[in-house]
Amino acid sequence: MKLAMFGGSGFVGAPALALAAERGHDVRALMRSSNRDVPAGVDVVVGDVLDPEAVARTVAGCEAVVSTLGGWGDNDSIDLGARNVLAAMRDEGITRIVFMEGFNIPFPGDPRNAGAIFIDTVVRLRSPRHVRSQRRLGLMLQACDDLDWTMVRTPIVRAGDWTGRTEIGTLRMGPRSHITTGDLAEALLDAVQDGRHLRAAPMVRSV
Repeated sequence: MKLAMFGGSGFVGAPALALAAERGHDVRALMRSSNRDVPAGVDVVVGDVLDPEAVARTVAGCEAVVSTLGGWGDNDSIDLGARNVLAAMRDEGITRIVFMEGFNIPFPGDPRNAGAIFIDTVVRLRSPRHVRSQRRLGLMLQACDDLDWTMVRTPIVRAGDWTGRTEIGTLRMGPRSHITTGDLAEALLDAVQDGRHLRAAPMVRSV
């Protein structure tokens, strides 16, 4: 599959990029620098997701998109960057995209258990702007009925290999919930390939 990837140099994105190349996908990744260590065969587009032209070059000719954008210090890429990506996909005729974001983004049917409420409160206190960007993205996707999107929502992400013990769905999350970078990379790539969870925002964790 010809994949466009955004955030491929990040803590989660780098393992996902490596797994995509390992699985034999033809990958083009948007990165801010050409000096990144990327797997052999990955086509790097140098630029920023806030630049619509760079985004358009990245998705051109691709079949699907994976985005792991949106660290604590990069709030604008969460919603403004995503808006550029979705616009470029529409121009190119691409319909499939998988996002990664935190499970604190509310979606209908979410459990409101004590652990989830606690984490939501901590995140909002730590960075209100980050939360506002996340929630704008959530609302943007819920209003998007012309694209086959999936938002994979995560708890704390820890560096680690694939464990083969991953849950995905409507989960009761809390402070002890976590996922390894290896498990998350697999969940993102599996979501692209298997077509499950269309226009949905499943939670995922390692167990």
